[in-house]
Amino acid sequence: MPHAPPHPPSGHAFGRIATSAVLGLFAGLALPHARKAVMQAPALTAGDWLEALKAEHRAVEKSFDALLATSESETIKREALLTKIAYALNKHAVEEENVIYPALSESARAEQSRHLSEDHTKVKTFIYDLRRIPSSDPQWLVRAQQFYTDLQRHMREEEDEIFRDSLSDAENAKLTKMMNWEGLKVA
Repeated sequence: MPHAPPHPPSGHAFGRIATSAVLGLFAGLALPHARKAVMQAPALTAGDWLEALKAEHRAVEKSFDALLATSESETIKREALLTKIAYALNKHAVEEENVIYPALSESARAEQSRHLSEDHTKVKTFIYDLRRIPSSDPQWLVRAQQFYTDLQRHMREEEDEIFRDSLSDAENAKLTKMMNWEGLKVA
């Protein structure tokens, strides 16, 4: 016995399909912006560019502590944490390299700006190296610890030595606004 062709959706069913499609489209458009807002929230709530950078440093340290506490069998967790760290450091580097380091150069501190930019290149190389080594390899954690040690030196240097000089409130506000914009572009 031949089957009858399917009936077109009723008006009610069509309405549900259309509503689902619209909600799906809205979610697809809204989620990236919501993610950006969440990723930039620590910087936005810090109120000051230096405090925002310090908050980002602490967040990366927390992720590194979790990474270094993993065992060789926790490869998926290691890789997920490395991805989280790499993403946070990339966003952070864009903020610093596009706003803070040029401001350093403007204030006759070009050599410090160049040095910090070179450190960022080393950070990218460390991430690349860790991605090339199987995360179950015993050397993986040794390299990750070396990376973390170098990164901590870089962060302390920024916080305790280079970024210490005070700027006027107007200059600080301008740098904060510019840095937050850079972070939103990447987040």
